[in-house]
Amino acid sequence: MLGRGLHDQAIDSSSVWPYLLLDVWSFATGVLPTPPLPDIMSSSPVLRPGRFPAIVFAVLASFLALNFFPSSARAAGVVPPVTGELYSYEGTLNLGDLQSDAGVSAGITDLNGSRLIKIDFPVLKGYPGVNFPVPKEGWDLSGYAGIGIAVHNPGTDPVAVTLKVDNPPTDDPNPANSEVATVAPGATQTVKVVFGKSFGQPGYALDRSRVIRVKLFVQALKKPTTIIVAKPIAFKSAAAASAPAAPEAPTKPYITSSTSPKNHTVPYGQEWLLVKDWTFGNKRADATIRNKGQLDQEFYFRYIYDGAKLDILSTYWSYHRDYPEGDPRSLHVFGDDTLTLKGRIPPGGGLHRRGIESGMLRSKIPFVPGMYVEMRCKVTKGVGSWPNFWINPGIQYENGTFSKLPWPPEIDIFEFFGFRNQATPRTFESNVQTNKKPEKYGMPYDIFSVFRKGHYTPGMDFSEEFHVFALDWQENRPVWLLDGRPIKQTYYEWNAPAAHILICNSLGIEFAKDDMKLMTADESNWDFVIDYIRVWKHPGVVIPSTVVPEGTP
Repeated sequence: MLGRGLHDQAIDSSSVWPYLLLDVWSFATGVLPTPPLPDIMSSSPVLRPGRFPAIVFAVLASFLALNFFPSSARAAGVVPPVTGELYSYEGTLNLGDLQSDAGVSAGITDLNGSRLIKIDFPVLKGYPGVNFPVPKEGWDLSGYAGIGIAVHNPGTDPVAVTLKVDNPPTDDPNPANSEVATVAPGATQTVKVVFGKSFGQPGYALDRSRVIRVKLFVQALKKPTTIIVAKPIAFKSAAAASAPAAPEAPTKPYITSSTSPKNHTVPYGQEWLLVKDWTFGNKRADATIRNKGQLDQEFYFRYIYDGAKLDILSTYWSYHRDYPEGDPRSLHVFGDDTLTLKGRIPPGGGLHRRGIESGMLRSKIPFVPGMYVEMRCKVTKGVGSWPNFWINPGIQYENGTFSKLPWPPEIDIFEFFGFRNQATPRTFESNVQTNKKPEKYGMPYDIFSVFRKGHYTPGMDFSEEFHVFALDWQENRPVWLLDGRPIKQTYYEWNAPAAHILICNSLGIEFAKDDMKLMTADESNWDFVIDYIRVWKHPGVVIPSTVVPEGTP
């Protein structure tokens, strides 16, 4: 360790240096000298503990390691793949690796068929931006001429975008190269840093083998701004940077993206059979459900409990109603190419329990392992919003009777909670329920997950853009997906009757009453907008009938 051996014997200060240099070497390279140094220095009045603190050695060691030892003695930087890609995100899986400045958020969007990174900037002082992830050893770009990033400006004003590439700290006040590009409205332009240059002029002689930071930031914002960027690409000639590679096609066996596919019968790269295609809209050519009458044939509008009359749960305030087509109170409103589950305050209502009406859907078709469901939607927002998409056990038979109705199990495909400073829906949860008896459900555990402490924040505002949420119900191993990319798989045993699918516009969160003091009666925030819901199954999977089984009392 640093300072090891500076004990026990008196020596003059000149004899310290050989040992100090060896200790610096150990500190800088992680290689211990052999044989171990003798303990010869503790009795020195100068070097006695407390007289020459370890921090002094640490600072000196860092200085010497950075300035006097050859780079070959330090940990080698990571050489990028032959494509030059410096950030390989898998859909929305690892956008959390982006280090955004306070207030800046990042998500995934589609542009001309490519999945790219969308960065939203509020009006902030300084130079807000994002740092792309860099290996802890840094990048070794010795074989490259620079770094480029393609930037698209979807807005109406020009945006000045700067790319900065850094070396470790030295005695130079700015050991970095930078370049700026002003991207016109609707245009796409590449901002590229050529090593050794800054802003088109000769600059700092960047050590290409020691790139420790790649940052993209904007300047002089007068209003909230959005840019769309591709991956940072290291290039070997200036010309190569002009067209960074588009994101690769998904490698997972799901091909759904955040866009709405035109061909509803094409499955997801696996052997699926389409079971239900609920595509909503009263004008779109591909719609399968265009009005409330057709919706009634496929869905119920209350929970399955209390003889299918339960219209509210104890955990939230709004209660569920359905009205005929054209009724001004309708909570299931068809647009040209959507269905919106509304939230409204009826006469005499308010921001309290049973003071709000809202829409919900409960599927009539049973849902079992071996099936897959996905929904493309934009969720509600604001304090008190609680949009949710889940499966719950139980079959309602056509004669009005029911299977057994245990609870749990339950699989939550998503829940967005509008509380704890989450009025904008960027974070969601996807869980299984055990009611504190995990042994009944196989002692659930995550096989893989991008969630952190139960939450996933990929960065986008899910009330502003459509995204596709899905559950691939592999038996005992359900898989959650966002825009066609698996984000979680959990071991969970479903020892219950077949499930039904629920989509609920829940409003007012009962167990967060203090947060609800900030809730406002802004009904424009309470639109849960659905493009489509589709259900698939694997060949051989038997879907239970909704006709009462023979012999059932």
